[in-house]
Amino acid sequence: MSKDYNHEIGYETLLKDWEVYKKQTPRGVTLVKGGGSIYLQFKTPNKPRSKYQCNCTFSIDGMIDAVRKASRVAEALKNLESEVNFWDWYDKEIKQDSQLKDDRLTFGEAIAKV
Repeated sequence: MSKDYNHEIGYETLLKDWEVYKKQTPRGVTLVKGGGSIYLQFKTPNKPRSKYQCNCTFSIDGMIDAVRKASRVAEALKNLESEVNFWDWYDKEIKQDSQLKDDRLTFGEAIAKV
């Protein structure tokens, strides 16, 4: 069996693509791999440079999505008016936290509705 491998397969290709996608992020926002997830690393005026979850998996689709989100974060940081508003926007648009609404009714409320 020959040990002359000229072709990358599987995870090696993914790592090579990772290096390419990391270079495509805008200035001030970088991609960081942690386990099977991708994080965005950036600094806000009141917080040091840290990594923040963006709900992207370590896959080709996740890398493309992470670069797109990094561009949106960089644009939002340029137009930053309030850090509180930024984090509300980040949770809603980047992390895509679900906004669950408590629509449970008590028996009395259900009977009154009918």
